[in-house]
Amino acid sequence: MAFDPLLLRPLFPILAQSAYGHPLTYLDNAATTQKPLPVLDAIQDYYRNINANVHRGAHFLSDRATNRFEQARDTVASFINAPEQSHVIWTKGTTESINTLAYGLEHLLEKGDEILITSLEHHANLVPWQQLAFRTGARLRILPLTSNGEWEPEFRHYFTDRTRIFAATHISNAIGVSTPLQIMLDHAKQQGAFTLVDGAQAVAHYPVDVQALDCDFYVFSGHKMYGPTGVGVLYGKSHALEVLLPYQTGGEMVRHVSYQATEFNILPYRLEAGTPHIEGVIGLAAACDFLCSQDRLALLAWEQSLASHVYSRLHKAGGIDIYSPEKNTTLVSLSVPHMHLLDLNAYLDSQGVAVRAGSHCAHPLMAQLGVAGTLRASFACYNTMAEANRFCDVLLDAIDLLNDE
Repeated sequence: MAFDPLLLRPLFPILAQSAYGHPLTYLDNAATTQKPLPVLDAIQDYYRNINANVHRGAHFLSDRATNRFEQARDTVASFINAPEQSHVIWTKGTTESINTLAYGLEHLLEKGDEILITSLEHHANLVPWQQLAFRTGARLRILPLTSNGEWEPEFRHYFTDRTRIFAATHISNAIGVSTPLQIMLDHAKQQGAFTLVDGAQAVAHYPVDVQALDCDFYVFSGHKMYGPTGVGVLYGKSHALEVLLPYQTGGEMVRHVSYQATEFNILPYRLEAGTPHIEGVIGLAAACDFLCSQDRLALLAWEQSLASHVYSRLHKAGGIDIYSPEKNTTLVSLSVPHMHLLDLNAYLDSQGVAVRAGSHCAHPLMAQLGVAGTLRASFACYNTMAEANRFCDVLLDAIDLLNDE
């Protein structure tokens, strides 16, 4: 293929180290990606040359910090094709973004209303809605994946005139399955429901256009797309953001405060209480710039080719249950009958191969699959075919070793 990950690897110095005497093979990218030098440099530059609070200070450094902070908002808005920068709200990540929505929309729900999610959801897009249903008397409904790992041909009936909120992942973090998002969103909008897309697993791989999706909200985290931890984005349409009650109150999100009342600020600041994660926001903007400087379709094709290659090798080896699709995914999720995931993971780790073993914060999905968890290898733009083969070789060695015991 035209794309060569070796050209990018020098931007990721962490990958050059060894783990337990073996070259580090980092395949836990669905949990968090490594950070390229432009992101690290942007964060360091903030602390070395800019460090000050934003918006409130009337001095040189504060002006510089505010300018960089709001430029970052412009960068992220452009990255997801938001119509205006005021549609971008800074949060700590996907989890806080969704909790902000679950709290902010609570006043619009009543007993008998329905919140619809899919069976693929990460706990971050399940538990906040479950708890909202408990608080309001609403009903949490699940649009399920079939036992064959497919969607029902006709799932329109899950969307009813009582559906008030529809929340769905763009791509499953646990098994890499994509949702037929546009169709689902169309059904939800026909019922007048608020629509939310959890894009945590999508933005690092796919160009995202929130205007084309036409969802009310789109949320994601920086650390899964080559940016810092502790920073994320809540995108919303103006009318949808306006109805949210602020999740947190305090400084920055107010215009005027007296002992008797508070006048809240305009968007986006009304939903951003307190001192923000300034260096994280600047680092996230640098991550967006890094991705936009690449041929993103070439990166995606490369990542998918790695996952497809691993799927093919392990499928041919036999004796391995694979839950992710054969194609059009960037991860491989599997289990080996009668072998404990943690034993497999421990052996892989001892050989310098970093993957993820467990439920991937998707307990109900694992229960539906009939497993306690899976072993997940997930790929990023800096991974090589040699690393994909290294994972397969070490995993098959582990299986042989454990079978002999």
